[in-house]
Amino acid sequence: FIEMAEVCAANNPTCNLVNATLTANILAAYAFPPSRPCFFPGFDCTSAERDLLFGNLSGLRQISNNPKGSIIVFGARGGSDKSVGSEHRSDTIPICNSLIDLGWAAVPVFYSDAAHDLILKHSHELDGYISRVNPDIYPGFTNSHFDELLLKLSQLGLASMPHPTLMQRFGSKDALAKIKALRTGLPDTHAYYDVAEFRAGFQASLALGPRVLKQNRGSQGEGIWIVRVKNESLYRTLPTLPLDTLVHLTEAVDNHEEERTLGDFMAFAEQYLTDEGSIRGQVIDQAFMPRIAEGEVRVMFVGDQPVEIVHKKPREGGVSATLKSGATYTKFTPSDPAFARLMASFVKRDLAQLLPALGLEGHQLPLLWTADFILGDPRPP
Repeated sequence: FIEMAEVCAANNPTCNLVNATLTANILAAYAFPPSRPCFFPGFDCTSAERDLLFGNLSGLRQISNNPKGSIIVFGARGGSDKSVGSEHRSDTIPICNSLIDLGWAAVPVFYSDAAHDLILKHSHELDGYISRVNPDIYPGFTNSHFDELLLKLSQLGLASMPHPTLMQRFGSKDALAKIKALRTGLPDTHAYYDVAEFRAGFQASLALGPRVLKQNRGSQGEGIWIVRVKNESLYRTLPTLPLDTLVHLTEAVDNHEEERTLGDFMAFAEQYLTDEGSIRGQVIDQAFMPRIAEGEVRVMFVGDQPVEIVHKKPREGGVSATLKSGATYTKFTPSDPAFARLMASFVKRDLAQLLPALGLEGHQLPLLWTADFILGDPRPP
């Protein structure tokens, strides 16, 4: 993984760690007054700044006195993705140590809104960043502010892994609508960006069968609702459902259930259409995939190479594949025969079309990213 990061840095002008150094130093020198170094060398900042930025660095290896360059690995305090007894994700310190072993300076840095200006102030000490912030809700953390910081760092010349544009396009839920024509996409997918189209579209789509409604942000099932009409005999009898139709709701974050009128639920869901800074509000509407009960498959990639498969099985009777909801996770290698057809469909056929479908022609795939799949109806090989 880290060796591939070096190759990416050496061969791709958009993430060239060597050429980025001069640009970053010149631009940051004009943007921010000189100050003693906070990141490298030696983390020579105040104790309050150290606590704000780094937290506990236990396990981080000694950095060379003459490193090839300087990288920070962004994380966020809190959330549900941290190792037991640690402030960091399980892979954060190992990523830093692998870079250090290769001769780089690397340290994990917690982003928070309070640290925003401090990070920019010391950006001239850096050659690049790796973002390992899982989409979630964190205390003192505004997603749009973090996205804007990454964009500023990229504009200052830092190597961006991944580039902020890729993060936004890959992380936005309307990516599901943009890739629906791919072999592994779901054709019955709609994206709504305003109240009028949401109300007209969802009342019509729900009339055909159960749906999944998704807000733009989050990866743990928050704001993802399985919506079923309580009286199933109403399906396919009307072009649109009236607002007083009773619906049964299940939120994927914890499998909790509710019952409301369709109008009440849609009024509640309109909050998801509110813009957050530069992030456009949106609601994604997809046909419900009943085989979610068999589990969700997550494939982790380094660039275009699959490196790990995780089968996420919901708890008995549940539809959520998150750890918080009680799902169990089992890891496999990409060569496992059980996933041969998925590898053939996505890696060998769809992957070449992924970036163009997202409007990212000319970009490389992110350094580290994942794709999630749910079993659908059988189709010819």
